[in-house]
Amino acid sequence: MPNLENDYMEGLRLFYLKRYDEAVALLSRTAEAGEAKSQHFLAMMYENGNGVERDLARAAYWYERTAEQGDREAQLTFSMLCSLGKGVEADIPRGCHWAVRALHQGNAKALQTLDLIRPRAAEAAAAALEASRAAHEAGDDAEAAAQLTRAAECGSADAQYTLARMLYSGMGGVAEDKAEALLWLSDAADSGHKKAAALLAEWKAEQTAPDAGEATVPDEEQAV
Repeated sequence: MPNLENDYMEGLRLFYLKRYDEAVALLSRTAEAGEAKSQHFLAMMYENGNGVERDLARAAYWYERTAEQGDREAQLTFSMLCSLGKGVEADIPRGCHWAVRALHQGNAKALQTLDLIRPRAAEAAAAALEASRAAHEAGDDAEAAAQLTRAAECGSADAQYTLARMLYSGMGGVAEDKAEALLWLSDAADSGHKKAAALLAEWKAEQTAPDAGEATVPDEEQAV
């Protein structure tokens, strides 16, 4: 079995020795094998034209592969490429999705990206929220949750508020995830959603209370 970490380091050594063809060949092999740092380094090489001909499509491909592995810097870069249509087809909701992923993993710079692109996703947010309601009425909880998440990512404070409540107690076809619920509720509160701000204060108070119990969460019908 090859040691991917060692191969990555060897690829860097070759790169800094300006043996670019060898570096790209080795880093490409390790990247295809799933080594995230190799994927990210290749993405930057293709984005900036360092040692290779500049190729934004190849850069976007490797940024996405790295983003899928949870790299928050790659997630934000890929979000911007999607939003600007560089290397990939312009797709604002997709850009919102990856910026949210980066933000929820602690990349504070994603806030600025979301502030820039979410206004351009308002129509997509409204359509996704309506699709979520229709799917819920049809009894398709999985599709309702997926569309609700899309609306929340695109900046709908109502969707963020509802999704937070669902995540907090694991209702409506989503798994319980209180940490994620708090992130969405904070997002809604930051947008000026009064109910979200009130519920966020309640949840935080219950978490810090000496005998903290479960926060009050409306039933599933009310949430959706």
